[in-house]
Amino acid sequence: MIRRQAAHQERQVCLVAGLTAVAFSALVVVHPQPLAWEIAFTRWVQQWTLLYLPLAAVSWPGNSVAIQGLGLVLICWLLARHGWRREARTLAWVGVGVFLLNLGLKALVGRPRPTAEVVTLYAAAHGWSFPSGHVMFYTAFYGGLVGFAGGKLSPGISRTVIMALGALLVGLVGWSRIFLGAHWLTDVIAGYGFGIVWLLLIGRPLWRPSLLETRPATASPDHSPSKP
Repeated sequence: MIRRQAAHQERQVCLVAGLTAVAFSALVVVHPQPLAWEIAFTRWVQQWTLLYLPLAAVSWPGNSVAIQGLGLVLICWLLARHGWRREARTLAWVGVGVFLLNLGLKALVGRPRPTAEVVTLYAAAHGWSFPSGHVMFYTAFYGGLVGFAGGKLSPGISRTVIMALGALLVGLVGWSRIFLGAHWLTDVIAGYGFGIVWLLLIGRPLWRPSLLETRPATASPDHSPSKP
């Protein structure tokens, strides 16, 4: 019963996230130039200059394909090394898949990035802007890591640290990309939407028990009761 409720909630979240991402995608396709409220929001966020160092640090793990890939390989290796091979494979598929999905969406929409004539650019960003690759990857990959820790690890320091750091990265990466001048707000919202959808479609084994874990125990043939 609890599993059915959880699956139902996952489907609802997936639907809402997907509809949100599609709606903002349609908006950007029709109007690729930043809207006035997006520009105003970015300028408001960039007033908080004291946040530069922490927000730049949040973005750093996703600043290059090499760093991103190294982090993916290291985390998945650690999971496999500690016996979580199924979860390691799933997390790897989640990370690689969402990266490729983002490349395809960016090529399809082809939205230009923010320019120095409109907002302050604190970081050099290349390629198309919509949807945010940082946000999509963080939401799917680090969000999946949070789901794994919450669903599979026993309560303790390791579980708490993984969930806290993962949630912090996912929660702050959107603000980071806007503050640094790399993305508009619509890029970030769609990035969260697409990332959530991909995670819920591909990453469920990270927090759900496997069939072997849920299968009821049966009597072994060697220990079956003897007939009189």
